[in-house]
Amino acid sequence: MDRPYKRPKRQAVSLTSLLDLLFVMIFVSLIQEKAAPVPKKETPKPVKKVAAKVKVEAPKVVKKKNLYSIQATFNFYGTGKNSSLPSGKYIMAGSYKTKDGTLALGGMAWIQRPPRYDMVPLSGRIDADSGLFKGRIEAVGCKEFTLSRKLKRSTNPISGEWVGTYSCSQGTTGLTLTIE
Repeated sequence: MDRPYKRPKRQAVSLTSLLDLLFVMIFVSLIQEKAAPVPKKETPKPVKKVAAKVKVEAPKVVKKKNLYSIQATFNFYGTGKNSSLPSGKYIMAGSYKTKDGTLALGGMAWIQRPPRYDMVPLSGRIDADSGLFKGRIEAVGCKEFTLSRKLKRSTNPISGEWVGTYSCSQGTTGLTLTIE
């Protein structure tokens, strides 16, 4: 008769013996903390005040900012033969570079969203002399936009209300871009 091979039993460490060991270690560390002498705190000695001569330079002139963080409201609506298009409004954020006059904005949050409409990013160049903002709507089926400044604010060099149109697959659409 063949006996099947039996593995020798391993001795299992009981949970209670591990807990006992843990308690002993904690107890020993507490005793060591109490036995260690507590160092005395020394009070700092007063320091004599010494008058020093400080040379104050005139403040340096800081050049104008080259980059502005911009927040804007994109308000679109139907115009002319597309007057039946729904209107909508959302908040945009982006940056304006004064060096080359470029502005890039992306949608952040809807204020008024018509069904089946998505936010579209835009980028372009602002011509300060003519007060025109021309660029491209960067979405499939969209083309260019042209806006002119109708209202100026003093928040930043381009703040105010810009009015015009843009062209996408739904046709020419009115746009009012309010830059904060």
